[in-house]
Amino acid sequence: MSRTIRDGILPSAVLIMIGFLLMAGQAMGEQKGARIAVEESTNQLLSKLVEIQPLYTENPEQFFQQVGSSLAPFIDFKGFSRGVMAKYYRRATDDQKSRFVSVFQDKMIRTYAKALVEFDNQRVEVVESTSTESKPDRAAIDLLVYSNEGAVYTINYSMVLVDAQWMLRNVTIEGINIGLQFRSQFAAYMDKYGNSIDDVIDNWSVDV
Repeated sequence: MSRTIRDGILPSAVLIMIGFLLMAGQAMGEQKGARIAVEESTNQLLSKLVEIQPLYTENPEQFFQQVGSSLAPFIDFKGFSRGVMAKYYRRATDDQKSRFVSVFQDKMIRTYAKALVEFDNQRVEVVESTSTESKPDRAAIDLLVYSNEGAVYTINYSMVLVDAQWMLRNVTIEGINIGLQFRSQFAAYMDKYGNSIDDVIDNWSVDV
């Protein structure tokens, strides 16, 4: 299982997208285990990339839909977005919470779907899986991404078990916690838009 970046540089967006893609594919049942599920889904998703990449220029909307349909069931966007809103989550109305989940999901999928076109023979290795007895519904998966130039990048998934299915809750890339990056962005947007949650939602973008 392999893909490369054309110019030999692995942008943050592409790294995150690799992380998301490897989580998709088969349902990640509790009995199967997080690591095995990730390994099994990797080949399936990387193979699918070859099929859908042409849609990016031929039919971008269909390309986004294909990526979204693959990712949405396997990423805990509700939990992810709740962590991004952080302290503002309690201030938000049910409608605002729902709208932010929808906007957050759409922006994430569109941004990282665009990064898919950069894939071309990159080797990805699942190297470690950890969990604790005190939190059997949480797991961490570590991966190594190898560039053709010899660089090695580390990705860590924070996973949560939701209805007997392992779902992605957060990603850390080379020590950079993406969830915390988005949380800081939300707080900065609140300052920028006068503490208006509605304005933050209306103007949300994926700034990584």
